[in-house]
Amino acid sequence: MTDYRNIEEKISAYLDNQMSEADRAAFEVEMDGNPELVARIERWSATEQLFASSIPTPSDAHLDALLSASTAANTNRWPGLRIAAMLVVFAFGGVGGYGLSQFTTNPQTTIIVQATMGATNSHRVFAAEKRHAVEVTADETEHLQTWLADRMGREMTVPNLSAFGLTFLGGRMLPFDDRAAAQYMYETADGKRVTLFMTRLDQDENTDVQVLEDQGLTSLRWQSGEWVFILTAPLEQQQLAPMQVEVRDTLL
Repeated sequence: MTDYRNIEEKISAYLDNQMSEADRAAFEVEMDGNPELVARIERWSATEQLFASSIPTPSDAHLDALLSASTAANTNRWPGLRIAAMLVVFAFGGVGGYGLSQFTTNPQTTIIVQATMGATNSHRVFAAEKRHAVEVTADETEHLQTWLADRMGREMTVPNLSAFGLTFLGGRMLPFDDRAAAQYMYETADGKRVTLFMTRLDQDENTDVQVLEDQGLTSLRWQSGEWVFILTAPLEQQQLAPMQVEVRDTLL
């Protein structure tokens, strides 16, 4: 039996007919008792079909190049199908999205995908922390804003999201590509963490909000000028939407 690293690899191998007969039989037994798993496989399959019908499938070498360019991806490597699925979701998810025909060659698109992966991975890593969730705590907000502003090259006011029941916990600086990124973290009354990831891109653009839902997390991403913002939380899109408006208005 193959030792898959995670369920995503199993699903990818199953859909791509890369499982041995024994692995496939065992996985189908696992599916029989798990309707949630079956539904997830069906969503993946639908996304794969949409992807295949819309644009040429990128080569494995190209997907590997995208992944190797991302520090975050190196610590949590996603199967190629998930990259493709993310691109499809974002490409179709927003009015101000990016042309499908450009995604394999447009460096701006590549770095946005990397930023999205970095934001999601950083959320998963630090939102799970108890003592070290943030690098600079909320009681040093002024210092945090000054420090990040010096490194990011822009005003870094912390949005006040208390009207949405969120408490600001603090923030940290993160490495991203060849530049700095920032992460703010908030917490709901029942302990759910909300993070805001920000970094500078290479080209100016203004986009509408685009939505990604993956493994219990919802991310809202938008670009304002040369800055991309990604708000991530284990909340529904309609819960995050008003927070996004407040964040956008604060950080314009």
